[in-house]
Amino acid sequence: MRISVDREEFEDILRRAKEATEKKSALPILSNFLIRAEENRVVVRATDLENYLSVSLKAKVEEEGEVCVSSKSLVDIVRNLNVAVLDLRTEGEKLLIEGGRGSYKLPTVPVEDFPDFPEVEGEGQTVSGDLILKGIEKTDYAISKEEGQVPLQGMLIKGHEGRVHFVGSDGHRLALFEPEGEFGLEVLLPRKSLKVIQRLVSGVEDVEISLGEEGSFAQIRSEDWTLVVRLLEGEFPDYLSVMPTEFSAEVLVSADEILRSLKRLSSLSEGKIFPVKITLSDNLMILEFADPEFGEGREELEVDYVGDTFEIGFNGRYLIEALDSFDSEKVWLKFTTPDTASVLEADDYEQDPYKCIIMPMRV
Repeated sequence: MRISVDREEFEDILRRAKEATEKKSALPILSNFLIRAEENRVVVRATDLENYLSVSLKAKVEEEGEVCVSSKSLVDIVRNLNVAVLDLRTEGEKLLIEGGRGSYKLPTVPVEDFPDFPEVEGEGQTVSGDLILKGIEKTDYAISKEEGQVPLQGMLIKGHEGRVHFVGSDGHRLALFEPEGEFGLEVLLPRKSLKVIQRLVSGVEDVEISLGEEGSFAQIRSEDWTLVVRLLEGEFPDYLSVMPTEFSAEVLVSADEILRSLKRLSSLSEGKIFPVKITLSDNLMILEFADPEFGEGREELEVDYVGDTFEIGFNGRYLIEALDSFDSEKVWLKFTTPDTASVLEADDYEQDPYKCIIMPMRV
């Protein structure tokens, strides 16, 4: 193999491919790239056996071939060489990298040890790259981090009544982003795959998503890269059935004001649980935190609310993470009872079609 490539462009595809490698694995081969030179392109492959990524780049190919080399070492060398063009070639069992006055030789491993990639040949659906990116940004915080909840360890994408649903949940809260559009598939993408996808789709206009015949893999493809994802097993809960539709108290608030109030109160708390009591009365919302060890805090907000006094408690960190994901300046808080799920929903739902369902807690 013998090629010349633009250093900045090569660094970019290497950094994206590195997201799909396995850093800590019983299989050392998974920390390597498979680099293949063919015709006028160089193709970099990476996998952790959940994500199978191929990224390509135009290159001057003097001699075709392939080599398997450490992803970390190659990324570090390419990033720190201050040149415009890199030359790469194989010399026996070494990969030689030259740029300017720098010259490096990396050991290689047998190409045949690198895992085969699964093939997905199902019919594809086109989705905006920006839409996928926004869907991940708005749901990622709610995705479960618990090992035992396999179907909840990822983001669901499915079509529903003229909208594309992006859904994340950990059983205590649920985030739903539902822009208008058509999507005829249902895919459950693992949390780790979302990090790979975020790096790939940034700046990409459209991608094509297809599902394998057995439903075990999905393929996401653009002009310059292809990602095959091993989908999560199990059935995602029926999230539509748990969404409250009738409410006893509703209040429209400034997302920024309530968010800043919650963050001030959170400065008194430590740990993942930050209990906050919300009290609604005529034209007033009161947020309260009290802990014998850390202190007490109280915030008052003027709101447009007329009705019976209503009290409810939440993990304030859930509220902060949900509010941080809104693009809307104002947000509806909708309550049923102090013991049942509440809804946070954008005021301008057409501009920001996003809502979050949060279970309350005793305070």
